[in-house]
Amino acid sequence: MLFTSPALAEDVAWGKPVKGVRLGLAVVPSSGPLPTELELEALAQNTTSAPQQLPAQACNTVLWTSFTLLHVRTANGRVFSYPIGAQGDVTNLHPHGPVNLAPGETLRERFSLKHVVKRPTENPGDAELWTLLETPRQVELWVEFVGDSGAPRIRSGHLKHRLGLPPAKVPMQEKRCVSQIAAGGSTACALLRDGTPWCWGAHPPGARGIGEDAPASRGPSPLPLLAGSTVELGVELDIACMRTSTGAAYCAGGNLDASEAAYGEPGGHPVRVQHLEGATALDGAQCARVADGSLACWSLLGPPPPTPEGLVALRWEESAPGVVQVARGGGFTCALRRDGALWCWGANESGQLGTGADTPQPGPTRVSGLPQEVISVAAGTSHACAALRDGSLWCWGRSEYGALGLGDARTRSVPAPVPGMSEVVRVAAGEQKTCAWKKDGSLWCFGDLLLDPPFPALTRVPVEMKGLDHPVEEVVFGFRHTCARTTGGGAGNVFCWGENTEGQSGSSELRTQSPVVRVPLPGQAVALTAGEAFTCAITTDGSAWCWGRGTGGQLGTKRTSSSARPVRVRLPCPG
Repeated sequence: MLFTSPALAEDVAWGKPVKGVRLGLAVVPSSGPLPTELELEALAQNTTSAPQQLPAQACNTVLWTSFTLLHVRTANGRVFSYPIGAQGDVTNLHPHGPVNLAPGETLRERFSLKHVVKRPTENPGDAELWTLLETPRQVELWVEFVGDSGAPRIRSGHLKHRLGLPPAKVPMQEKRCVSQIAAGGSTACALLRDGTPWCWGAHPPGARGIGEDAPASRGPSPLPLLAGSTVELGVELDIACMRTSTGAAYCAGGNLDASEAAYGEPGGHPVRVQHLEGATALDGAQCARVADGSLACWSLLGPPPPTPEGLVALRWEESAPGVVQVARGGGFTCALRRDGALWCWGANESGQLGTGADTPQPGPTRVSGLPQEVISVAAGTSHACAALRDGSLWCWGRSEYGALGLGDARTRSVPAPVPGMSEVVRVAAGEQKTCAWKKDGSLWCFGDLLLDPPFPALTRVPVEMKGLDHPVEEVVFGFRHTCARTTGGGAGNVFCWGENTEGQSGSSELRTQSPVVRVPLPGQAVALTAGEAFTCAITTDGSAWCWGRGTGGQLGTKRTSSSARPVRVRLPCPG
């Protein structure tokens, strides 16, 4: 069986010729959008100047028996190995005899990664790898194979298929104190290694009813009810939500802190999200994925209003076959299903739902006009962007500040392709700004970037962010500043640009920062987050550091002063 749609040359890993035939492994260009859905091609190429006749079983040799092991490295660095020889059903391949290859001709045989990595319902032993592969980031594949149908001669090939950027390979101390950090508005929270969430800021979650002193001067305080049981947290607009080890979710802060929830004293207690069981991952502070892959969301700010008895989660029944990414915008939400379909709901005054109209939608509505499956989605205040399987970037919604990258300020209610953006593998958005990663590791941004000439404050077309030294792993957005964390660079792997009136961009010069500024952190950052006018990071030793506006206690130092230089958050950590 010969296929006429060859993979890209740079995506083929070749072994050395054996008896005039060399074997290779390639990713089929139409693969996607998730690693578990990759189609691979095993190749046998005639490298001689004479015709080659391969026996009928040669296709089996190339496809399965020639490959002894398939290795998979996931985005978090874990490596899994699978014997391939007996995994595939090749009984119906080439039943009619030999295959003739002309000089230079290549035989291609396809197989899917799903044939090797079984769904958890088919093989519970593959559940961990299947879960790790569901995040559209990067998967590396390499094989050990033999050539020809005669005596085995081991050759090795290595193939990387990048659906996103490689993860930061940073050594983390086993006994790190802070495992997660999140910020929003004028509030930040950190999850300590012992499973206790601590929050600080102008209106920190759980602050009511704990004391008479102002939250800013008190510094970070724990949420006692969830001590020792929290495994994940998210913050949005001064409200924090936490997922526990039992699969429940609790939220605190804002109007929720006025509750009396039968915990013995008024205020300051997390409110449980009702009708939510088996939560496996939080998506921001208003949604969670559950064990079957479906999505459940609740309202923190809008209808139905939160009550003292709790918040109510609503399950999105159409989220099957599962949700792989959720993007929260300003009053609207977009969810990317595992099959590459994109659905949005909520506010729609600027057409940010991509439905072709400006009518708000209380429930998920399919985004129209996208020609291919989506691999990454991002949402800003009133716009959204999606990277498609073919590497193109599409945006829609409000474009007053150039956040759509289309060169004008015209609002669009249906997705439009961003000119000049190809090989895009990932996208991020915030406020009126957008950044996108290309396959070569470069970062391109547009919108309200506040860049000095020759780039105006409103960059309505994509510009490449120079001076970042290494590939960018993470981008976070404040109100008018942006920060990026790179995969290398030691203690200097965080860069910021944009507004710096409070030092939120990490420069002692309190003015708009352009080009990018390297933030003087005392160690290499492994996580990054941003509030309205401040930024925080976790370093490799597990400590948390913040910089920018501190007048409301956002820096977690028990002081109410701002700082352009990162200061350590006062958490109960060693050192």
